[in-house]
Amino acid sequence: MTAMQTPEMEQLVADMLDDRQTVLKDYFIARRARLDSLIWNPTVADTDQPAMRFLIEYWHQLRGDAALPKACDVSPFELKPALGHIVLIDVLEDGWDGRFRLYGTKVAEMYGRDMTGRLISEIDGGNYVSIFFRALYRAAWLRKAPYYSHHFPPPHVAVESWQRLALPLAGPDGQVSRFLACNIAGPWRPPAWKSRKAQMETADIG
Repeated sequence: MTAMQTPEMEQLVADMLDDRQTVLKDYFIARRARLDSLIWNPTVADTDQPAMRFLIEYWHQLRGDAALPKACDVSPFELKPALGHIVLIDVLEDGWDGRFRLYGTKVAEMYGRDMTGRLISEIDGGNYVSIFFRALYRAAWLRKAPYYSHHFPPPHVAVESWQRLALPLAGPDGQVSRFLACNIAGPWRPPAWKSRKAQMETADIG
């Protein structure tokens, strides 16, 4: 077990590899969140987001007959249709963690900070989201397969939902060395605690 692993993450990886959707959805429900979708090897029919559809097609075109496209073949100039939403992640610890090489401006705006140069394990102080997606990147590293996810955070989070697409890229040794990802946030909403505070102030005024 590496320093990045925990028994909880190992179990999540096992559930992901076996595609135990009910178990994974229960993980979110227990934290007042909701996992709407987790799809391995997504197609353009699995998302209504133009940026994600573009990247899925781009990834397949880039790989050709190979199992995975090479990380060195990705050209920033060809990614314009998805700019702002693109996240590039360098794989660390055999997929147990990753470092954000690029964190799209629109993603940073909705998340509240730029994570460029930071680790996946640093997301939200290592809370359930960090644990779940570190496990998911590990599972994707093992599968050598892309995934699409759509989840709804707890009420205290200011973003209604997040859609994520992660496309694995190969290094010189053929192993997954990087992920070309796309994160798209749903509508902004006032966090639950702010909504309650506003209701109390309105009641006081009334």
